[in-house]
Amino acid sequence: MMYGEPSQTQQMGDFHRGPPPPPIRQSSASSSNINPDFPNPRAGAYEGHGDSYAAKRMRKLVQRRAVDYTSTFVRYLQVRMWQRNAKDQTVLQPTPAAALDMLPPCAYADNPSTSFTTKFVHASTNKNRCPINRVLWTPTGRRLITGSQSGEFTLWNGQSFNFEMILQAHDQAIRSMVWSHNENWMVSGDDGGSIKYWQSNMNNVKANKSAHKESVRDLSFCRTDLKFCSCSDDTTVKVWDFARCQEERSLTGNYYLAIYMIPKHHFFC
Repeated sequence: MMYGEPSQTQQMGDFHRGPPPPPIRQSSASSSNINPDFPNPRAGAYEGHGDSYAAKRMRKLVQRRAVDYTSTFVRYLQVRMWQRNAKDQTVLQPTPAAALDMLPPCAYADNPSTSFTTKFVHASTNKNRCPINRVLWTPTGRRLITGSQSGEFTLWNGQSFNFEMILQAHDQAIRSMVWSHNENWMVSGDDGGSIKYWQSNMNNVKANKSAHKESVRDLSFCRTDLKFCSCSDDTTVKVWDFARCQEERSLTGNYYLAIYMIPKHHFFC
């Protein structure tokens, strides 16, 4: 017998040299062994890729545009440690390199012209196209709340411009929204004359559906947040106790004139 030729025992198949062969794996339920009469709902989605079970379409990676405004506030926290007053502020130069020294609008109280918005950034569209009657930032400044004609609250991300939540807040069009000074409560009014209380997590805790007979055009909190004022198209201005949500005083007439009289004589007493 020459070297390399199989032996007689190997040719007869009496024994196997080496480790035992692996067990035969059962075939999985794929398109090869499924009954062809069984309907496959995904077959049409992947038909253009050559098979009906394994191929998936690769989405094109699109970088979402975002505005990062935290760098200006970080710079503001750094420089205000050594700035005694407005005289120690550096003048912002009209060059692209001076963008690193830019501060938020609150740092330019003596010169608000440096905070004019002159560049269009982004346009966001809601799922249901309808007029937006009120726009209000959250107290943290990271999100934006819009009140629409359909009575919906839409919560938008202030940096990436995408919406995070849609809430059916009112039955009619939203006309007014305002945050309390302690940033814990928000009050909103609609075309039907109803007023609702909202927490910072958009949880509705109280509603007064008969506050006014017509649309609530504006709302305003007093400095202590104990009372708030509402003006309506029914030519009335009402002062409300915030904790009890009860009317304390009603002024009838031209509400544009009356709303400026309240803080002096009644509202902040």
